[in-house]
Amino acid sequence: MKRSWALIAVTTALILCMSLIVSEAAQKQAETGQALTEADMMMMKNGAMKNMDKYMGTKEAMMQELPKAMMSKQQKQAAWGKELFSDTSLGTNGQSCASCHPGGGTTGGTVNTPMKSELTGKPYELPVPSLVGAAATFPKFKVPNDRVVSVQEMSNNCIMMFMAARPLGLDTAESQALTSYLYTLSEGDPVEPGKMPEMMKKMMESGS
Repeated sequence: MKRSWALIAVTTALILCMSLIVSEAAQKQAETGQALTEADMMMMKNGAMKNMDKYMGTKEAMMQELPKAMMSKQQKQAAWGKELFSDTSLGTNGQSCASCHPGGGTTGGTVNTPMKSELTGKPYELPVPSLVGAAATFPKFKVPNDRVVSVQEMSNNCIMMFMAARPLGLDTAESQALTSYLYTLSEGDPVEPGKMPEMMKKMMESGS
């Protein structure tokens, strides 16, 4: 059944209402232009500089230790992210990312938000997209946030709106691991920040 432009307008308004639960206050604000403290310098010396010496201090380290570390740590991170993707403990309603996106794909159909729209009094119903290739289209503008967001922030949108849980801290190991897995679903795809999903294009076309 074709959607009218009026319905699309209502759709947009409803999603904007949901920005209340994905507010700027929930996002960690970066501090820029701040001078390094003594503690910062010591952290760099005891962390980053020692790691640079370990993996890049000698030709042998760069040729042997660095490639092994890159491969093992990257694979371990993505593997943990894949586990988190199916972990219902990230939510509060028994759902996981995989509930709607088995294997990173889609169950098809639609899913309801846990919160009701102020306009209709009903949960908002959204189509379920595939996540294969999705990470390669970020950062991009998302209506619920009313700004350009990262893959990590988009994951938090889903955790809040469909898993009824608080967002993951963007600097947490869990958030970074989940993001690592999501990027493996875009392996080999061209990087196209801001690309509109085919699902959204079809919705717009059907209303013409």
